[in-house]
Amino acid sequence: GSGRPAGRKLDGIEWAQGQNAMGSARTLGDESTIAQVHPKLLCETMWEHAQSLTPDSKLVKGKVVSAVSEGDGPDKKVVGARLEDGTVVEGDALLFACGPWTADNMFGTKYHSLVVPTTKTLSQCVFFSGFGDPEVYVRPDNTAYCTGFPDPPVRVTETPGEEEVRQDSIARIQQSVELASSSSDDLVLAKGEGRGTLEQACYLPSTADGTPMMGPLKDEPLGTFVCTGHTCWGILMGPASGEAMAHLIATGKSPHVNLSSFDPSRFGKLTMVP
Repeated sequence: GSGRPAGRKLDGIEWAQGQNAMGSARTLGDESTIAQVHPKLLCETMWEHAQSLTPDSKLVKGKVVSAVSEGDGPDKKVVGARLEDGTVVEGDALLFACGPWTADNMFGTKYHSLVVPTTKTLSQCVFFSGFGDPEVYVRPDNTAYCTGFPDPPVRVTETPGEEEVRQDSIARIQQSVELASSSSDDLVLAKGEGRGTLEQACYLPSTADGTPMMGPLKDEPLGTFVCTGHTCWGILMGPASGEAMAHLIATGKSPHVNLSSFDPSRFGKLTMVP
């Protein structure tokens, strides 16, 4: 919706109501055309499925400090990755997929967000125009994921997992959603009741030209690949990108996705995880 508060509930909107409800709205879709994906639950479910298909597969958590390769010249190839503790994970392919930290051509757009409790299970996600363009994703566990007010794209210098959560940005999102939902009792934005509120920040990764890069790294040892730069569409494109890269690594070609437009060689020589 857009415009100034209209002092009425919007037709067909279950919780944007009351004195400060937005003045107009249009439907983007319903359960037959749109699905909400919870990133953490999706990743956990896909990993569980992978384990069911290949019970011997393992998830190794650690910081990769270097590739391990053998051979010289054009025959030089990846044989593993060395972790910070000195452990070498053997493998014949190394895929860089580190978001805005992947290479020196990457930028990150920082978004703050908070997860708040709702007084009942809601079904409508609402995207507002105005008041900071907040986005509210309601979830079936009686919570709502709220975000908005992105920072400008930057070269990311913060350490992954240690991104600063600025309280002024969190407060702006909360105030914006409060204005949009007004006096509705269905969206509870205050902390308390023993349920807590999750406050966080993350970066949406983008390349210098805004198009993802997916493919082999021709200036690195054979078996070195990259897949990153999907901006806000990462969780949507992630599964298809993963399948395309798996086919590329295993067979040399993706049968479903033409990867030529995503060739990382268009950026010249890259410094990986600078």
